[in-house]
Amino acid sequence: MNQRNWILKYSIEWVIAFTSVIVLLPLLMLIALIIKLQDGGDIFYISNRLGHKGKTFKFFKFRGMVKDAKPIVTDDLKFITVKNDSRVTPFGKILRLGFDELAQLINVLKGDMCLIGPRPNLLWEKDLYDERESKRLNVLPGITGLSQVLDGRTLHVRDNYEIDVRYVENSNLWTDIKILIFTLPYSFGMKKLPQKYFKKYMEGIPCQRTKDDLAGKIKKDLNKENVYL
Repeated sequence: MNQRNWILKYSIEWVIAFTSVIVLLPLLMLIALIIKLQDGGDIFYISNRLGHKGKTFKFFKFRGMVKDAKPIVTDDLKFITVKNDSRVTPFGKILRLGFDELAQLINVLKGDMCLIGPRPNLLWEKDLYDERESKRLNVLPGITGLSQVLDGRTLHVRDNYEIDVRYVENSNLWTDIKILIFTLPYSFGMKKLPQKYFKKYMEGIPCQRTKDDLAGKIKKDLNKENVYL
């Protein structure tokens, strides 16, 4: 997709985001109210993320965890997701169906993100990029993206980077439409469905969940039986 088409893509997605905020405003206000009443904490989880050309921006998410919860990353660059994580609030379990990401409509309206694109990385991840992987910063990050609908949390971080680069190099309107279509069923647990529709992006990348002995690394904080990649 050339630069002109990327600009057109963002313009269309900005209009969609603006319309979505108006339509969803009652829902967004309800989510904010419930979070505030639940424990009196902040409505949003806000962190610094990498944006277009490496620019830092404030990334918004409706808070679904207890205060000060941090992502867990192993030494070999794999993120850990925890079943029945005690850090997740009762309402947070509902938000994790994808409602927490609706706060990023703010980022789209501010020009920091678009609807579809590589997910924005944490600042320290930029130091991990090689020359090819840095291409993911050539476009605006997205609320949803190719590596998300392909269940990227089951893959090594570098495989996610490669999927994102392939998206940047080969994306088109039809790819974006498919990503948007599959985001909803993915959020509700249909995680294997999209893979057959994005075969060219998955060539040479493992699709199976990797089994590693991670429990010993975090057993002081988390229940061993609930750890998975």
